[in-house]
Amino acid sequence: MVDKGEGERPGSHHYRAFVGPPKDYDLLGGLQLSLLLALGLREHHTVCDVGCGSLRVGRMLLSYLEPGRYFGLEPEEWVVRAAIEEELGDDFVARRRPTFRHTADYAVGGFDARFDYVLAQSILSHTYADDAATLLTQISAGLEPSGLLVATFYPSRPSSKNPLPRGADNSGWRYPGNVAYEWTEMQEMAAAAGLRATLLDWPHPRQQWFLAARVDGEVDVARRAGSVRSPHVVGAD
Repeated sequence: MVDKGEGERPGSHHYRAFVGPPKDYDLLGGLQLSLLLALGLREHHTVCDVGCGSLRVGRMLLSYLEPGRYFGLEPEEWVVRAAIEEELGDDFVARRRPTFRHTADYAVGGFDARFDYVLAQSILSHTYADDAATLLTQISAGLEPSGLLVATFYPSRPSSKNPLPRGADNSGWRYPGNVAYEWTEMQEMAAAAGLRATLLDWPHPRQQWFLAARVDGEVDVARRAGSVRSPHVVGAD
């Protein structure tokens, strides 16, 4: 029987809880995979899962993608290892041939690959502006000309419980706390990294999805985003 971490606090030392509320683990994995499929993901594409954590969506992508097409970037090696031990098994992972890098430098370009899709779910929601700029620049450099960044951010609202702190020392990574941005701020950071970004209408329990592509690339990002129709998902509201 898999220990699903029920009752554990988000961010605690349990492989499912470490990446967020355990009750949302399956939901968020499914929402990510279904969004990628709605955007045109096929089994021959290459995917970089930034902050892949305990393979919440990675376990599904490993089954779907051709061997060697999944790349996971995650500084906490233990959480990936725990997910493999508890959910997948070494034999399955060996057959699917994923590539993992355990580094905190956001080096998407450190993989010997260019990506059709880069997924960054709940990463920019924990990065201050300096780390967010580094991450977006790395992603821009790692995308194919036809590639897409599929990401979330924590939207700043007047009623937000975790607004973006504005002090001079606000830099780096904030976890499990959130860093909130106005959409115009996110667009400006993406543009500075050579990306054109547009909002996506897709369910998420707490955050906002957006889509981005290289400004010098081959994708009409607004048209691609407009082709996606949001489903109603019970539990994602």
